[in-house]
Parts: sequence; structure tokens; C-alpha cells
Amino acid sequence: MASENGQDRERGFTLLEMLVALSVISIAALALVRLDAYAVRTAGDLDESTMAGIVAQNRAVELWTDPAPPTIGNSAIGVANAGRNWRVEQRVTQTADDALLRIDLLVRPESGRGQAALTIIRPSR
Repeated sequence: MASENGQDRERGFTLLEMLVALSVISIAALALVRLDAYAVRTAGDLDESTMAGIVAQNRAVELWTDPAPPTIGNSAIGVANAGRNWRVEQRVTQTADDALLRIDLLVRPESGRGQAALTIIRPSR
């Protein structure tokens, strides 16, 4: 195909256009890498929160099935579960009904970010 001045020219990308395209692709790739890192961290937090919930449920069953009611007040214990160490904080309070106790549990890993909270009601006798 001949141009107006009679010379043949091939149409292509200029160096500037290539640099702009490469910059756009690089920025998109960096955004995807950051998103991937966020997804991995979130999955780890979710795993810890799920395990903390299981630890809280296990402690609730122990408290519910123990024939002796727990002492009213705050306490904390360490528990090992799933190869990790957990801190279980419990708060036992009297309810409006003297025959019932309210037990609030908060479970956190000794190192990590996930946590779980659980409340149960059990007989005080």
C-alpha cells in the first residue's frame, strides 16, 4: 500500500506505545500479586478463627458436663489443640435466675490473629 508521498510504510507500534503498554501490564500484575498475598493471609486468619471456635466449643462441653459448677468470676487457661497453643478466657456471672450461670468464653491463639467467642448458660448446681 502506497502512502501519499509514494513510499511504502509498515504500520506498527512505536517504542513509546510499547513502554506504556508494558507499564499498564506491570501495574496490573503487581495488583494481582498483592491480592494473592491478601487472600493467603485471610485464609490463614479464617483457619485460626475456625480452630478457635472448635476450642471454644470443646471448653463449653467441658464446662457443661462438669458436675461441679465453675466459680463465679474471670479466669484464663492455656489449652493445646491441633498442634497449637490457645488462651481460653472465661467469665462466669450469675443470671437473673439463681439456678443458672452465664459463661462467656473468648479463645485466642497464643500467636496469631484469629479468635472466637461463645456464651453458654448452665445450671448453677
